[in-house]
Amino acid sequence: MNSNKNCHNQLIKIFPNFSESISLKNLFLNQNLRKLGTHLRPFVYANFITSLDGRISLVHSKIKDHVVPETIANKRDWRLFQELATQADGILVSGRYMRQLAKNTAQDGFPVSTKSSYQDLIKWRISQGLSPQPAIIIISSSLDFTLSEKLLNSDRSIYVAIGSNGNLEKIRRFEEKGIRIIIAGSNIQVEGRQLITALGQARMSTIYMAAGSQVFHTLIKDHQIDRLYLTHALKLLGGTHFDTLLSGDQLALPAEFKLHALYYDKKSSENEINQLFAIYDRCS
Repeated sequence: MNSNKNCHNQLIKIFPNFSESISLKNLFLNQNLRKLGTHLRPFVYANFITSLDGRISLVHSKIKDHVVPETIANKRDWRLFQELATQADGILVSGRYMRQLAKNTAQDGFPVSTKSSYQDLIKWRISQGLSPQPAIIIISSSLDFTLSEKLLNSDRSIYVAIGSNGNLEKIRRFEEKGIRIIIAGSNIQVEGRQLITALGQARMSTIYMAAGSQVFHTLIKDHQIDRLYLTHALKLLGGTHFDTLLSGDQLALPAEFKLHALYYDKKSSENEINQLFAIYDRCS
């Protein structure tokens, strides 16, 4: 039993140096992302899981909203998602995610998970002199979402990022609840460079983008994504209503990345999937 369990925890490292076996646990935590950013220039990294045909979300048949496809969501990828969140000063999420959370249709609550299997990650944050949980930064132009009492009463710092033409009445309501407002745009939309600069001024040096393709586009077009963690689930899904990695207007210049590392996660049971954990760095 134990030998099978240990084997199950292993990956094959393909790049940059081939290794027949490497542990899944702490794979991303050991990258020491906190050493890569400063308050003057925060290190910004994003994470997605995608099918072979490029689906990061599909419309769920029951809730009629875009969610991560159930056929590719998995615990092993989720462990690495949590390890990335563990190293962040702040996590970027969208207004859409907040609405899904209110309807109980989101994939999960905010990382870092407080479930027993992730207690080592919370202990790691505390050992590093960090608060148990990273701050939450909600990006929204409409401010059309609510905050749960559980979140408001938590120890997390909460920010809402908006453009300069945001609804003043809604802004006032959030401020009355102790939410910190960040003006990061010259119109109604948030702009990537202004957002990251403001978060650096708020003493954040590592920022984790856990939102969707629109927020990703906001940051990419302003050259504010330094690293992309992309899980390639080796499945074809199809579907006519879906999100891909990047949505929005065509970029004036393509954002070029280079391969930093690549790992192959071969399934060991019918309940798992074959997948690649790829890490890409933005070319300067």
